[in-house]
Amino acid sequence: MRVMMTTFAANTHFQPLVPLAWALRTAGHEVRVVSQPSLSDVVTQAGLTSVPVGTEAPVEQFAATWGDDAYIGVNSIDFTGNDPGLWTWPYLLGMETMLVPAFYELLNNESFVDGVVEFARDWRPDLVIWEPLTFAGAVAARVTGAAHARLPWGQEITLRGRQAFLAERALQPFEHREDPTAEWLGRTLDRYGCSFDEEMVTGQWTIDTLPRSMRLELSEELRTLDMRYVPYNGPAVVPPWVWEPCERPRVCLTIGTSQRDSGRDHVPLDHLLDSLADVDAEIVATLDTTQQERLRGAAPGNVRLVDFVPLHALMPTCSAIVHHGGPGTWSTAALHGVPQIILDTSWDTPVRAQRMQQLGAGLSMPVGELGVEALRDRVLRLLGEPEFRAGAERIRAEMLAMPAPGDVVPDLERLTAEHAIGAMAGRR
Repeated sequence: MRVMMTTFAANTHFQPLVPLAWALRTAGHEVRVVSQPSLSDVVTQAGLTSVPVGTEAPVEQFAATWGDDAYIGVNSIDFTGNDPGLWTWPYLLGMETMLVPAFYELLNNESFVDGVVEFARDWRPDLVIWEPLTFAGAVAARVTGAAHARLPWGQEITLRGRQAFLAERALQPFEHREDPTAEWLGRTLDRYGCSFDEEMVTGQWTIDTLPRSMRLELSEELRTLDMRYVPYNGPAVVPPWVWEPCERPRVCLTIGTSQRDSGRDHVPLDHLLDSLADVDAEIVATLDTTQQERLRGAAPGNVRLVDFVPLHALMPTCSAIVHHGGPGTWSTAALHGVPQIILDTSWDTPVRAQRMQQLGAGLSMPVGELGVEALRDRVLRLLGEPEFRAGAERIRAEMLAMPAPGDVVPDLERLTAEHAIGAMAGRR
């Protein structure tokens, strides 16, 4: 098969695609990764073939384009669904209305979509795998007749929100049934002589690396392939201190690469280190050079300040982790059975934190409630109460029981043969 993977230019959205890309390659299939030019070096460092198209549209451009008020507005969307009275028609319509220009259309600008479609028309992929915000992949599949699947990087928050939106929309008078996502994708598809349907949002099927216990309940279930999460964070070198014996428990503290790249301090680092100053543990804080310089003189004696360290190598040595709630960080820690504290801020982090806490594998720490004693008490609970390790081990066992990427390839071959209507025929 020819398999085209698509993502906008963000490392953390590309990296979940890599293990499956290599599983496909080692099974003998051709793989191309189509993205904006700035991702090419990251793609080729992963040993994959990059196809750069279109113009850049990084996530960081959002604040500059729409302003801080809009940035705050989008990040204030409540995706938890905890308050059934909140998800009214006006609220859900407002959510869709903000997401289309703020993310969907920005990340899938016309130049990028045109480039993805043009390459697909020329290369004729049999299968397109796209990360959930890169609708250009679904458009290219529809134009060329290729099969297509989504590979989510976390909980399906926007899809669940959209399903709630569609349910409320069906109850509205006909003249008030706006649908910003359908209107935008409909205009985009119309440029290629195609029409919109909900498959452009859901894909023909989903490849999901989350254990089922962590997934959201959807009103309409998707056709889903389970696939075990395999950590990939780019080139990795393990420093000697990681594998050397450590006399005290080790706690990892990380705010992830996304916050580093955005330049926005969603989590106050000074508070975090102060909270852990008198904890009898080695605190490994992964921070960039600027953050390290700012904190070096004030860091408590039990804190080791480091730059990037491969999380999949560090986690087996850790008794707990405190982090920003990123899906890659959560999944890597979960795969190693490490209890977690999520400093939930916005977007999908409250959803992830709440579900993990319900499963007994860790604790939620809303950043708005962050205080020295509150965080320290949570860390001490994770270190002292074996129930959290047991909960984390249950999730680890669930993840290890999922098929590895290589085991999923035959299913992808079968589903591609069922769904592809024009790709292979066009090459013949």
